[in-house]
Amino acid sequence: MLRLIFLLISASVVVNGVSTELKEMFMERMEKIGGECATEVGANEDDIGELISHKPPSRHEGECLIFCFYKHFEMMHEDGTPHSEGALKMLEPLKADDPKLYEKVVASGKECIKEVGHVDDKCKYAALLAECGHAKGKEMGLDESIFE
Repeated sequence: MLRLIFLLISASVVVNGVSTELKEMFMERMEKIGGECATEVGANEDDIGELISHKPPSRHEGECLIFCFYKHFEMMHEDGTPHSEGALKMLEPLKADDPKLYEKVVASGKECIKEVGHVDDKCKYAALLAECGHAKGKEMGLDESIFE
């Protein structure tokens, strides 16, 4: 999966109640960045397929694909550290669309940063944050319908 948020880490787990406009805007941006990121990190069709199928990456290139998304969405800095201000800015449309969901996503992102701790490999770190965000989303009763 593209497990973020993240923070959608995080971003990949969103309830059915989010507006169609917001989903479409997000997916458009994901598709645009996806091609750039796949080329940038050397990801192949299998790496992309795993993310689309909501599976954790089996190769380092798949993990780097997640990092690249986070970097382009300004959720992580180039050095692999979390970019809290950028993540909050990226989530502004969600805040306007569904303030309660926004608060849940922000809270889960903060929890995941604490739980995952420090990892030297920025790609591995991004993948672990994404897995954590996915698990936290499920715990909160969120679903993955945004990518269906």
